[in-house]
Amino acid sequence: MRRSSIFYLILLTITSSIVVIILPVYAQTNSNVTVGGGPSNPNANVTTAYDLLQQEANKTGVSKATIAPFTINTDLPTYNQGDTVIMTGHIRDPINATAVTIKVISPLKNLVFIGQLSPVADGSFTKTFAATGQYWKTAGNYTIVAQYGLYMNSTTSFHYNGGDGSSIITKALNGTYPLQAGGQIYNIPYIIKGGTVSSMNVYAPQYTLEITLNTSANGSITVSLPRDMIDSKLPPPPNPDANLTGAKINTSTLEDSTFIVTDGGKQITQFSETKNQNVRILSIPFNNGDSKIDIVGTIIVPEFGPIAALVFAIAIISIIAVSAKTGLRFMPKY
Repeated sequence: MRRSSIFYLILLTITSSIVVIILPVYAQTNSNVTVGGGPSNPNANVTTAYDLLQQEANKTGVSKATIAPFTINTDLPTYNQGDTVIMTGHIRDPINATAVTIKVISPLKNLVFIGQLSPVADGSFTKTFAATGQYWKTAGNYTIVAQYGLYMNSTTSFHYNGGDGSSIITKALNGTYPLQAGGQIYNIPYIIKGGTVSSMNVYAPQYTLEITLNTSANGSITVSLPRDMIDSKLPPPPNPDANLTGAKINTSTLEDSTFIVTDGGKQITQFSETKNQNVRILSIPFNNGDSKIDIVGTIIVPEFGPIAALVFAIAIISIIAVSAKTGLRFMPKY
């Protein structure tokens, strides 16, 4: 086979691997037009609440109808004296310069903690406080009451094993891990107690984010996962005509499903999550000696992005061009 034939064959193989996905665009119809002489619809140009939600879903990829207005969670269900409580939450529709007020109520109805925090732009927030000091003696269920604005509130509870009132603190470590995946770097915020984070890696064929830990005690890790990096969705409803029409599924508009989380290969079910349109925040417990946590979804960025693939293709084409000039052969000549 001549060199020019080899060149075009390899070039065809490379270009055929570049897939362009074109989402179908549906024509807009004027609902004021009557059919068969019937009366026009007087509400044709009225924007409904459903229309607004759908417009928001088209912008963010996640419909607000599937997101709770205001929620809070704790990283663990039970704490000992001196433990740091990690509280996460989100506000679906944040208001500028409006803070969230946090109160913690003991089983005796005493106020044991009060504080304020400002959500980030997308409405998510994280707050830590220590279960320690003279007010933290009584064992039982403690309630967190969060207030946002005049009319929104959310509550959650946790169990405290009691203490002697002394002030000891098991600190939590705040960090950000620069995770390279899909041809870009995602800065992943996390809070960990009882250990440190060694690494984070994406394994695209398994739809898995792997977190490697060095643990020194029982603890937890709270990690913020961007939806455009990893997500978990329910499968779409059956569509027998999809193969005939070539319709594409916009996976971002599918209903959320629960991540599968494993610790050393053993599935964890007692983890908490808060989420909004942009991120899903998981709080995952672990035991002393654990070293690897896997988070498995249904959607994940590829290991190499389109830029990396383009560079790879250009490099191969360059090698072919050079070989054509210098006489370099890919196959031995017999």
